[in-house]
Parts: sequence; C-alpha cells; structure tokens
Amino acid sequence: MPVLLNETLDYLITDIDGIYIDGTLGGGGHTAEILKKLSSRGKLLSFDKDEEAISHCKNKFKEEIGNENESRIRFINDCFSRACSIEEVHNKVQGILLDLGVSSRQLDESYRGFSYRADAPLDMRFSKQGLSAAEFLNNSKEEELLRVLRSYGEEPFAKQIVRRLGGARRTSFLKTTFDLRQIVLESVPFHSRAKSLARVFQAIRIAINDELQTLEEAISSYPILLKPGGRIVIIAYHSLEDRIVKNYFKEHSKKYSSEYDDVLSNPVPQFIILTKKPIIPSDEENLRNPRARSAKLRAAEFVGFLK
Repeated sequence: MPVLLNETLDYLITDIDGIYIDGTLGGGGHTAEILKKLSSRGKLLSFDKDEEAISHCKNKFKEEIGNENESRIRFINDCFSRACSIEEVHNKVQGILLDLGVSSRQLDESYRGFSYRADAPLDMRFSKQGLSAAEFLNNSKEEELLRVLRSYGEEPFAKQIVRRLGGARRTSFLKTTFDLRQIVLESVPFHSRAKSLARVFQAIRIAINDELQTLEEAISSYPILLKPGGRIVIIAYHSLEDRIVKNYFKEHSKKYSSEYDDVLSNPVPQFIILTKKPIIPSDEENLRNPRARSAKLRAAEFVGFLK
C-alpha cells in the first residue's frame, strides 16, 4: 500500500477534472488511487525511468488504457525531471506527486541489487543507463567513495569501510551485493551492522542515480507546468531530500518588498506552504508498513509568478 496515501490524496486532488502527474510510478500504487479520485475528464501522466515499471503498469492498467484516445492515463518512460518537456501541459497541471527513493517493487526484485538481504549483481540503477554500483565502487577514487558515504549516507564508519573496500578491490573485482555486504560487516561494530548496511547501500544508490540533483532540477522546473492553485506533494525518506524540498518551498514563499524590485527582474515562482511541519506516518501505519517509518510529506500550492 502506498505510504501516507490518504494524506497524499487530500493535499493533491483539488479538481477531479484536472491534469495530474505521478512522477514516481513504481508499482503503480499511487497512480491507481489517483485514478479512483478523477472523473472521466481527468488526466494522469505517470513517469518512471525504469522500463520494467512501465511494462508492469501497462499490464496492470490495461483495462484503463483501453482506447488510447479515451484513456485517462499516459505512461512515460522518462525521469520525473523531464516532465517540463511536455509542452502541451504547460500551465495546465493541477497537481504533481513525487514519492522519492527506491520503490517496494524494486526492493523485492533482488536481481536489481538494491537490497543487501539478497545476493545479486551490484547494479542499483533505476534504468539501464549510467554506471552500475559495481562500476562505481571498483573505479572511483577512495576520496570520492568517502564523500559519498559521508554526505549521502551520513555513515559514521565511512573511513573504515572505504579503507577495507580499497584493499578488497585491489585483489578482486566487487561483483555482488554480498561482496559489498561483507566489507561493511567486517568494518563496523556488531551493534551498528544493520544501520550501516542500510546507510551504505542507500548512499551508493543515491550517488549513481544522481537523485539529489535530479530532485533539485525537477522542482525548480515544475512551476512552468502548474496552473495557479496547482499543488506539489513530495514524500521524502532521506534528510537531504527533505531539506531540498523544505528549502525550495521556503525560499519561494517569501514576501518580497519593493527594495528587491531590481533583483527580481525575472519572474519568481511563488508558493503557499500547506504543511508548516512535515506530515509523518502514524504509529499504526509504521507497524503496518515498516517502509513508511522515515517518510516525510511536504506540500505547497502554486500562486503564480511574482514580477
């Protein structure tokens, strides 16, 4: 079941006849629930750069797709940061949803290499493009690996892990998730093993998929899509992601005085923040769905461009 589902729909859906974007299709959980809320005139564009997610959902929603000319849904095999390239929906979108990070379906597909609980090729890519995790770990300088584990994983034992990783790759090529898992287990105290494994795998996934820069590019481009009154709803699972969202909304909800007129020679997108504090899952939801534990939902409504 999608994380924070009721809260997401409450903030996102304000016009059942509107155009909406699900930027992180995954297994289609949010997409299915959004469609239930829309009228026959509503439209939904669902993005995912993962070809397998698109294929899975085309089959899952085959009845809804039906006649392409009458379908309410359109699947787009591309990154959510590319939504602004669809010119026909500029200034027409009523709501945009991003449920960030790795999907439950990707975690369950052990061969994708996202989980440290199953032995699989070290891949971790959301699509088939770019470096795999194995290529990144075997070819990057130790300084870069240290930066990634500290910055994206906030891993306290990053130095020890990188030192051991450097020694291991001098004798053999790291190929599988269990190769990396073993290095982490040998580098950290027993009581820190589970948390360190989660942090290390997360940090590498964020790095090779360029997740933080992608998020920044996406939200800065979304105002061109939204109509006044349109909303952005973002669920983050990592403090760095949440900080990017929080800072963007805060910066673009400021009241500028006339003394800034010369500075603001270009239009600035303006938002009303709808969630003064992030919405977090209830204890009941956390028990039902452990993946929800670190989720934080933020939402903002687009007012227009300040000139």
